[in-house]
Amino acid sequence: MNIYNVTFVVENEIEKDWAEYLDTEVLPGLGKNVHQIDLLKVTFEEGANNIKGTTFTVQFYCVDNEMINWVKEIGYQILLQKLHRKFTKNWVAFASKLEFIKSY
Repeated sequence: MNIYNVTFVVENEIEKDWAEYLDTEVLPGLGKNVHQIDLLKVTFEEGANNIKGTTFTVQFYCVDNEMINWVKEIGYQILLQKLHRKFTKNWVAFASKLEFIKSY
């Protein structure tokens, strides 16, 4: 299983509307193309004190290379475009790929 993770830092002034839009308008459509999508709010416990805003992650769970390629090439771009159309500023994003190794 691979997880394509998109991390967002969202300024407090748009946080509620941003999360609601993502939850109701963006992720349900994208979820049809992957195994599962999780929307997570990140609370830093230590080590990241200078981040201004709220941090979220969107995790796309992909069971095969076809799904991960779809997310990398299409899904991620759709996600960013939809968010940018609605919220032209006050947030940033970066993507990373997590590869499942083992559960303990």
